[in-house]
Formats: sequence, C-alpha cells, structure tokens
Amino acid sequence: MRMTSRKKEILSYYEPDSLEWVTGEIGAPPFDVSGVAWLLHGLSSHDNRYQLESTRRTLEAMVNDGLLEQITSYERRQDTTQSGGGKGVWCNCSRYGLPGSSVVRRDEGGKHDAIDGEAVRVG
Repeated sequence: MRMTSRKKEILSYYEPDSLEWVTGEIGAPPFDVSGVAWLLHGLSSHDNRYQLESTRRTLEAMVNDGLLEQITSYERRQDTTQSGGGKGVWCNCSRYGLPGSSVVRRDEGGKHDAIDGEAVRVG
C-alpha cells in the first residue's frame, strides 16, 4: 500500500478539524464519489469523467487497503437524461466512510417507510 498525497488529502476530510467545513460543502460522511471529486478538483469534476473515475479508483484502493469502508445506499440521484421529468432517479450508490463508523441517515420524507423511534449511536 502506498500512502499517496491524494489518499492523505481524502483522509483529512474525515478529521474533526475539517469535518464541519466538509459537511457544509458536500454533506456528512459517508461521502460519495462525486462529493469527494468536487473537494479534490472543484466544480470542473462534474464535467470531467476522468476526474470522477480517478477519484473512484482511489477510493476503491483505499477500501482494499483497509483505510475506508464502502457502504451501498439507495438514494435519489440527478437524472442526467431528464427522462423522469427532472425528479431524479432512485439507485444504489457507493459511499465511503471510516472503518467501523455507524451509518444513520435522517428520513427526508422519501417514498420509503421509516421505522418510528430514536437513533442512538453506540460506542
């Protein structure tokens, strides 16, 4: 495993000192590929397929090295073909977080039923 400057930069987004700023920019962890690419490359990453794929490969290498864990979530994403009337499409998305971190997501009023109750972080 090589600890490249890119991997160090990505890991810095999870540090408590950076987390407030990062959460304000792309949301709370776990992060998706497009969000991390935006932090690394700026707004041009959304139009540049190479930057998105390079970021995805780096994140997957970090998962293989044990630095991050990959989580699959079902969420609404922008529909680039505009076939859904601009409402977006539901799909499985890969998100990347620190190993062992729990994932609790707020119910944002989607079509999926949530279980009533409280969420408590353990450990």
